[in-house]
Amino acid sequence: MEGGFKSIMHLSYRNFRSIPEELCGSERHNIEEIYLKENLIHRLPDWFLVRMGHLRFLCLAGNMISSLPDAIDRMVCLETLDLSENALHGLPSTVGRLRRLTKLLLNGNSIERLPLELGQLQQLEVLEVRKNRLTTIPIQLAQCIALEDLQVDDNPGLWSIPTRLFALPALNYVSAERCNLFQLPYTINATTLCFVLLFSHQQSLTHCPLALERFAQPDYESMEQKVKRIRNPPCYRQIRCHAVPYLLNLPSALVHLCDRHSSAGILPDFLFDTALRACCGRLRWDSLDELDMPRYCKDRLINGPVASCSSVPCGKEIFTTAVLALVKSKEYAHNFIVSVLFCSKLCADRWFQYNCDAYDELSWEIPN
Repeated sequence: MEGGFKSIMHLSYRNFRSIPEELCGSERHNIEEIYLKENLIHRLPDWFLVRMGHLRFLCLAGNMISSLPDAIDRMVCLETLDLSENALHGLPSTVGRLRRLTKLLLNGNSIERLPLELGQLQQLEVLEVRKNRLTTIPIQLAQCIALEDLQVDDNPGLWSIPTRLFALPALNYVSAERCNLFQLPYTINATTLCFVLLFSHQQSLTHCPLALERFAQPDYESMEQKVKRIRNPPCYRQIRCHAVPYLLNLPSALVHLCDRHSSAGILPDFLFDTALRACCGRLRWDSLDELDMPRYCKDRLINGPVASCSSVPCGKEIFTTAVLALVKSKEYAHNFIVSVLFCSKLCADRWFQYNCDAYDELSWEIPN
């Protein structure tokens, strides 16, 4: 460390049982990056958090850390934090105060839930939480407007990913393979999203929304395999498609569903949906608690619309009411069911007028 240059300290593979205190020597302020990978470290000591608060990069992958201290927020300069392959069961809420953090790597732990405060990380670009025990992804992550890369593979208890995450303005890569997703989003940011890996070993998926069809492998057969499907969680409703021997999962928010051939194909414009369209995206999440409204209304505003009308150029937001169409691409030999949502029979008919050569329509019904 000469001439005031910043330096990197490599202390990996040393069998350290604790972080060596020589790190707090007189030259510690020249260190910007520390690698302590594959040691036997159990915790982050207080002195380290205080004296090394200037670090930009900290790699503690492959240790035995079971928890982070609340004082982790003292490391205000951190841009990359790698805690992969440890024994973490969760994170303190104070992680949300690491406002410069751009990469958070948590693969190979035992994390059951992520703190809601991660939504405060406005500069976060990469979040990796593969091989953990997650059952949900907090909707607050939709406030991480710089997020480009989201990896949550191998969380077998994970049921869904909030739709709003797929609409983030910079999102480029999403991977959630070998989970148990029951539902995929109907709306995505088609401008930036280039890589979507959601289909491998998903025994609970029953169909693919039109927005994600281009990311599904043409030879994908899981949806028609003779497997024992996992019991449906209570947050979904189901319909029966005559082309397959199992029920299809749809969001429970879709209270009013009809197909374009029924007499109810012309749906009324419910006042509730109109109000949601007027408010959604115009109210700050942290101000919703100040409003005296039912929890259901608040949740719908936070979660946003289920979809946008698939008929171009309509794009009307869909919250609780939709015309549903199930189709099968004529290019596929397998029963790969694609679901499409519209705001009205008129939009559905218009879409089929332009896509009848590419898709066969499938019949469906709501089971008794």
